Formats: sequence, C-alpha cells, structure tokens
Amino acid sequence: MAKSFKKYFSFFGILIATVSLKINSLLNSLHHLININIPKIMNKLHISSLKPIKLYSTNKYNTQGKN
Repeated sequence: MAKSFKKYFSFFGILIATVSLKINSLLNSLHHLININIPKIMNKLHISSLKPIKLYSTNKYNTQGKN
C-alpha cells in the first residue's frame, strides 16, 4: 500500500528560493549595467577627453631638446 502524506515546503527550501531570486535579480542588474550603461559612459568620457588644440605643438616640444 502506498502511504498518503502531504508534502510541505521546508523553511530552508523557501529561504534558498528567496536567496536565489535575489541573486538572480542582482546578476541581471549587473548585466544591464555592463551591456548598456558602461559603453555610454565610455563614449562620453572619450568625447570629453582632453586633446591638444594644435597638433603640431606636441611635435615642437619633442624636438626642442635635440637642437
């Protein structure tokens, strides 16, 4: 004969499911930041980086010590 019994969720099973859900949520938010926001930030930093006004002036400084 098969015994009939009820299956209940254990406290640790519920805890593990909750922790797993939270970790999955954190990983998804990190994935979103890495794939979408960081390239935008890098592009803004690249555009706003300091560049010399006169390109020939950098070469001029390098050759002064040789004369």
